[in-house]
Amino acid sequence: MIKSFLKGLVVGSIAGGVGTLLTVPRSGNETREKLTKELEVATKTTQDLNASLNNFKKALLTTQQTAQEIIPAFTAGLEQDITDFKFQAEPRITQIKDQVTTLTNHANALATIDPTTDNTVANSKEK
Repeated sequence: MIKSFLKGLVVGSIAGGVGTLLTVPRSGNETREKLTKELEVATKTTQDLNASLNNFKKALLTTQQTAQEIIPAFTAGLEQDITDFKFQAEPRITQIKDQVTTLTNHANALATIDPTTDNTVANSKEK
C-alpha cells in the first residue's frame, strides 16, 4: 500500500511537471528552473515521508516489545486473581447448595401436606 502511494506520488509529480511544461508558455530556462524546484519539493516530500515511515516502524517495534513484556505479567496476575476468586467462592457455593437442598426439602415437605387436614400447626411445632 505504501509502495503504491509512493509510486502515485512520483507519477503525479512527473505528470504535474509534464503538464506544466505543456501548458505554461515560458522560456526554456524558466521552465527548467521551475521543473528543478518542483522536483526538489517532490524529493523533499518523499524524504519526509520516508522519515515518518521509519519513525512509525520504530514506534511500532517499541509498542510490540512493550506488549511482549507486559502481557505475560498481566496474564499471570489475572490467572492468580481467578484462582483466588475460586478459592474464596468454593465455600460460598457449597453453602448455597446446602441452603438450596434445605429449601427443596422444606418445599417437598409442604407439598406433601394434606390440605383437608390442619397439619400446618403440627408441622410448624415439629420444626
